[in-house]
Amino acid sequence: MADFRRWLTVLAVLAVMACAASAQVGVANGSANSALICTATGAGIPELRPEGYTELVGDILISCTGGPVLQQGASIPTTNIVVYMAPSVPITSRFLNSSGASEALLIIDEAGSSIATGVAGNYGPKAPQVPCTTGQQQQTGGSACNLIVGMDPGAAGENGPYEVAVPGAGNSATSAQNVFQGKIGDFGTNSVTFYNVPVLPPATSGVTRVFRITNIRVPVPGGNLSGTLQAIISTSPNQTLPVAGTAINIGIVGTPMAAAVVPTKTPFQQCVPATVSLTANLVFTEGFATGFKTRVVPGGVANGIPGNSTGNTTWAAEAQNLASPINQNIPGGLYGGFSANSESGFIYPGFGTANTGSGAVNYTAGLADYGTRMKAVFTNIPAGLTLYVSTTSASNGTAFIPGGTSVLPYAVLVATNSGEATPDGSSFAPIAGTTTGSDLLPAIALSANSSGQAIAVWEVTNANPSAKDVLSFSVYVSYTATSATAANPYGLPITDLPVGSPVNNVALSFAPEPGGGTFSTANATQGQVPTPRFAITNIYQGRWTTINLCQTTLLYPYVVGISGFDTGIAVSNTSLDPFGTVNQTGSCKLYAYGNIWGANGPGPQTSIVVPGCDAIANPLPGTNCFGGNGTPPTNYIAPGTTGVVMASQVLTGFQGYVIAVCNFQYAHGYAALTDVGLHNLWSSYLALELSPPGVGSPRKGVSGIETLAH
Repeated sequence: MADFRRWLTVLAVLAVMACAASAQVGVANGSANSALICTATGAGIPELRPEGYTELVGDILISCTGGPVLQQGASIPTTNIVVYMAPSVPITSRFLNSSGASEALLIIDEAGSSIATGVAGNYGPKAPQVPCTTGQQQQTGGSACNLIVGMDPGAAGENGPYEVAVPGAGNSATSAQNVFQGKIGDFGTNSVTFYNVPVLPPATSGVTRVFRITNIRVPVPGGNLSGTLQAIISTSPNQTLPVAGTAINIGIVGTPMAAAVVPTKTPFQQCVPATVSLTANLVFTEGFATGFKTRVVPGGVANGIPGNSTGNTTWAAEAQNLASPINQNIPGGLYGGFSANSESGFIYPGFGTANTGSGAVNYTAGLADYGTRMKAVFTNIPAGLTLYVSTTSASNGTAFIPGGTSVLPYAVLVATNSGEATPDGSSFAPIAGTTTGSDLLPAIALSANSSGQAIAVWEVTNANPSAKDVLSFSVYVSYTATSATAANPYGLPITDLPVGSPVNNVALSFAPEPGGGTFSTANATQGQVPTPRFAITNIYQGRWTTINLCQTTLLYPYVVGISGFDTGIAVSNTSLDPFGTVNQTGSCKLYAYGNIWGANGPGPQTSIVVPGCDAIANPLPGTNCFGGNGTPPTNYIAPGTTGVVMASQVLTGFQGYVIAVCNFQYAHGYAALTDVGLHNLWSSYLALELSPPGVGSPRKGVSGIETLAH
């Protein structure tokens, strides 16, 4: 039913067009000759994505009335039509041969739309779409396809006879050619030219001739385009089609896509195992209602009626079977809600490439390579950790057919690490999930390269043209809490990297884009390159996960190491116990805050860091670092052992408090203050355990609260 409702909009638009162009052939017995009057308008003013290099602009309609009545059998005069983009941006419609002939097309009289015209034969909108393929790229010369004036008797009950275009001598076509291919670049990269277009004057009042120009694509980023895009029309000879100098609006730059990394969990702890556990959502929000597009309009076209049963199949909006009735080939069909949500334009197999050889790709005029794609680039994936992504976007659980046949926005995983761009005509095969994430979405593991980087690419297969779509993909991690070894004292390598190291980041964008896709240049890229393609104009990024060391933070409220007094600082690692606790090994770093006393009393405030014995080249536990005497390794405080240091050794002259950050759980502290030699003073206390300072936990200066652990 949703598919049906969408197509009603398209049919309604075509019905409006029928009223405006209902009689698109000349009348032989009409009124006296009059001046030929032609006007150019924009059939639509679509929003253009600020990130897009191949944004499809609105069609251009040239409508003509009046003009002289031509003699039957006379050659139909021709003109050259040049369309310029203003401001000047290069046209990025796909080249279909090396000379610049492109997918930009001109269609006469809405051929193929089957709108009734009053004629008896297949003329005007009732005519089949027939390409003019012989020499239409010539800059000079007569009618490339040699069309002459013919006659149609008119349908029963209608006026007639009607003047129509028919093939002339030497033209082997069975019907007059009415589809012409544009050539890009003859008058600048911002121009497309249609050579030797036949213009049969409508002649009689109430009769209109229509020329539709479609499939013009432009780049938005990197150029002068920031507001409204216009087209300027020039014809030569101008008297054949008098619309020279006309400027019309054909596009307006819309709002960019928004994307965000939304954490779903406070930091993982390295010593607690995780199994395909949700850690973040990657959320993409289109900038306007038609920012996310399927590859083609889902549904087949049979007898000119869209929305037949062939459209209600899985991935109907991503595959285009050119052997079956062609979908999306009705002139003007891109301006009816649902069909505006398509990366492809007017699809016409009459113009394309015929490449042969290994790896060659056959392109079809108007057909995009894929639907809108978005990607995530993950960095700093450590050894010992497996990163997963969901193979589909999150949905509300509603049953629907993926592939454009529902208004529920949906996207599927199509590539990992490579293959951001795939060629036109390839069968659509999304990547299937091999496991299930903790939020019950299908998921697949990503393979990191030698730099710890991995890429995931999803393609839009369903979109709602009437609302701003939001697509959310899940990110998961799995790892095992491994035991400590001499080479890896903390077990699993961690992703909470030292200060100054690259963070474990994920960057979000459309795909493909220069450097990540299959093209190297950006704004002026033309030729047989991926459609669509994008620039990264806004940086969307964030941490894809945080896995903290398992730590214990201890506070020693009063420590002295001044002359005549000393403090013993002890830390016990009690992960060795009779309860089966997983043993953990690590060192402790001491952060001292207070004063250094001199001969004249306390000096200025200072802070001193005593490193863990694993952090320096020549560790001497208790002398230049804080470690333990357990084995292995001796530089760490092993399970069941106690590390001890005297303030006089590492904090000479110090008086203040000390915070110990120990890289293992189950650390317990003890301090003893004495005058040297135990003559008159002895005092001791247990260290206070503070809540861990990991990301997402209260931090001094952030929450304003220092919290004791319970």
